Amino acid sequence: MISPEDLKKVPINFVNGVIPIFSPNRRLCIFFFCLGLFSLSLSLCSPAAAAPDGEPYLLRLGGGIQSVFPEFGYSAILNLNRTSALQGIFVYNDYTLIYGGKYIHRFWRRPTHNFYAYGLLGHFSFFTYNWDFVSSPGLIAGVGLEFTTSDFIANLKYNIEIGYSTVGSPWAPADTTIVYGCGIHFYIF
Repeated sequence: MISPEDLKKVPINFVNGVIPIFSPNRRLCIFFFCLGLFSLSLSLCSPAAAAPDGEPYLLRLGGGIQSVFPEFGYSAILNLNRTSALQGIFVYNDYTLIYGGKYIHRFWRRPTHNFYAYGLLGHFSFFTYNWDFVSSPGLIAGVGLEFTTSDFIANLKYNIEIGYSTVGSPWAPADTTIVYGCGIHFYIF
């Protein structure tokens, strides 16, 4: 159990129980910046550029949620070709801020599932299990499984991942560690 004396040792000032990683004005700027990037990606990848029916992975854009366990956030993914994809991740709550870009390389593809290797480069700000604050750029590299239940909704894809982080993980020790992730994405076209 965490005592009030332990909370006084935390190097961050609490304001109404919220840890101010960013000020409200800065949060609003980041939100509009992300919204602008998402709008730009939608305009650049119009349905006319979508793949024909025989190419299920070429220039497909999806959006959804992705986690760096135990925290969940927003995600957008763009399939560049059959084996490569780019994914942007933004995780934010009172205790965590993680944002970055992920490159995905699918090395074993099947109609209902794919195995892939990935590398996530980003900025990680979070609290560890003993309330130490970590804020650092970092890298996560690992493998994952993407699958679909094509009988239910063909454009809905799920993924689970395991990787190795250079900065740690929220609510875990602040050092290199094994991290887990999962996500759900709906492909627009």
